[in-house]
Amino acid sequence: MTHNKTGLLDKQTWMSNTFDINQLKLTDIVWPGVHNAGMDKKASNYDAVTGNWTSCQNDTFSWQLANGARAFDIRLGYTAGAARSGFYFHHNGFRSHRVLDDMIDAVLLFLDRNPDEFIVLDFHQLADGNKPFDHKRLSDWLVRRLGLRAVLPGDGLNTVGALKSASRHRRVVMAAPALAELDGDYFWPRIPHKWRDSTFSDTTELQRHIAQNLEDAPYETFLWSLSAITYSLLGGPGRIKRQINDWFNTTGNWVTRCSIISTDFFDESEIVRYCWSATSMKAVYGHALHEQARVR
Repeated sequence: MTHNKTGLLDKQTWMSNTFDINQLKLTDIVWPGVHNAGMDKKASNYDAVTGNWTSCQNDTFSWQLANGARAFDIRLGYTAGAARSGFYFHHNGFRSHRVLDDMIDAVLLFLDRNPDEFIVLDFHQLADGNKPFDHKRLSDWLVRRLGLRAVLPGDGLNTVGALKSASRHRRVVMAAPALAELDGDYFWPRIPHKWRDSTFSDTTELQRHIAQNLEDAPYETFLWSLSAITYSLLGGPGRIKRQINDWFNTTGNWVTRCSIISTDFFDESEIVRYCWSATSMKAVYGHALHEQARVR
């Protein structure tokens, strides 16, 4: 049951077309997230050998946005003196030819075309090993390019409807670790990731881990990210669309207890549809779903 006005899913505007979404806060929404957003198979330096272990998505930032992704797990390194900002994407030290400016350009163009969609930029890792990283430059660059688009932390408890009424432009949440060099007027607190140090190679083990993390959910006052991913030394990031579809289908009770659901190759599963449906269900039946989750 989706409870939207058209009954059809338009992935470019799924938030705009979610019935009664204006009643929700951003922390109530169920966000389809992309793990390691900057590591995709369309990057100019992609090759089938290395990419098997390092690529986590199928296509560009623009394509990810157009296909419904709204929360982006970002891992950056920095090269001093490089063109534009100097910040690049990487996966455990393996560099992508994607740079931060590519993502910013994609976000701005997407919001110009879809002004009532909201986006979470989760600056989860600001380092590439022991290489120097300029946090002040990152802050200044993001405020310069996205400051007028940013949902300010002080407005974080407002409803979607109130945010829309207050501004036609502020649609981007920028979240990052609490560092003195990052402008606290613009950056939300770091988004906690429900994960563990070792990686999951087995989906049964991952399923148990997710179930444990959802025991105390939903959390009502902050954004948090559930990493529904597997990784193996032989196969790299796992393609587990069948399990994602089984676990987060709206016939169950997992999806409405989540905040951000971060997956690899997100477009191969139905996670956008399930987040869309769950967000609508929370808007319409929020209190009943909350009580159902609490009594389990």
